[in-house]
Amino acid sequence: MTGHIAIFVFPDFGHFNPTLQIARHLVERGHRVTYVIDEAYRAPVASVGAALAGYRSVRRRLSAGSHVESAEIADLGLDILADATTRVIPAARAALESDRPDLIAYDFESFVPARILAREWGCRTLQYFPYVASNDHYSLHAATMDPDSDYVHRGVEEIMKILAEVEPDPAAMWAMMAVADRHNLVFLPRELQPHGDTFDDTFTFLGHCLPAEPPPVTWSAPDDDVPVALISMGTESNERTGMFRLCADAFADRSWHVVMTLGRGNALAAGVSAVNVEAHEWLPHLAVLPRASVFVTHGGMGSLVEALYHGCPVVVVPHTPENTVNARRVQELGIGRYLPASSLDPATLRAAVDELTADPQILARAAAMRAAMRAGGGPAEGADVIERLLKD
Repeated sequence: MTGHIAIFVFPDFGHFNPTLQIARHLVERGHRVTYVIDEAYRAPVASVGAALAGYRSVRRRLSAGSHVESAEIADLGLDILADATTRVIPAARAALESDRPDLIAYDFESFVPARILAREWGCRTLQYFPYVASNDHYSLHAATMDPDSDYVHRGVEEIMKILAEVEPDPAAMWAMMAVADRHNLVFLPRELQPHGDTFDDTFTFLGHCLPAEPPPVTWSAPDDDVPVALISMGTESNERTGMFRLCADAFADRSWHVVMTLGRGNALAAGVSAVNVEAHEWLPHLAVLPRASVFVTHGGMGSLVEALYHGCPVVVVPHTPENTVNARRVQELGIGRYLPASSLDPATLRAAVDELTADPQILARAAAMRAAMRAGGGPAEGADVIERLLKD
């Protein structure tokens, strides 16, 4: 049985990219896939043979300071809600009302439009987690937000106002706000998940959602005896000029070859260039990581999965509260180091890199995580789960 799957995605590459390989598998198996996402993602959506129900998001970007506080994330959440009611739901209705999907897959940031429309259209749902998952035992939101804060109460009130329009019963309304669904995909291995042993069989840990083949780009590695450090501060807020220059200074002795990805539109390349530093606006991490000995990163889960898939230890300089959760987890597992931006200098960064790459136990643990990721079913299993739901 073939079906029509709608994928609702918060417009951020860290949320979007991991879904692409699942969508590719579904299309190759004869299913139709429609993304509900910002128009800026039209080209990559088309690259896997999917359709687009597009809109223009007006949500803000995170600030470029050394660390984003939870209150700013909460303000972003209000932008997401505004997008949901004024852009996402109208775009989805316009594109799909007469071509309703059989199943809606969505991330938590998209749960309001996804669950409202699934209820309206009577279709199945599946939630996916491109970051650590939440259940009754572990909550990413509790780990990153103060539940008693004004900004959390304000956000909950705004969500309830929206849901009350479709579900007046308070108990049913709270059920619509659940942190997980009856069926959930997690785009990482259980070994990386905090409290992973508490997640039941309603959660399928895929290990990763990376492509089977390396990206079709040309990147020339240095001589084999020169170690490579990959440095990226993500795509959401990459204007952290001081951070890139600090990283360049950390490797000023030229004993390492440094590859930096600054983000599209970032004109810092001249400011961080050196004989041993490549500064790119954009370069796929997967083109460099097979050769990299360490990855210095903001700690987005997409970046961590890419690094650990190649057994590459990480130094995490978090930008957001979620990044901090990830940083603490990799340090707890002994596969990386957590360095707060507020106390970072070139010497501290370089000492962490040297320690990670010289410790055989750290390298062995990173190799074990690599094996755990590759033992998972990956995006093919994600497509299998969706196909089983379509047959139910």
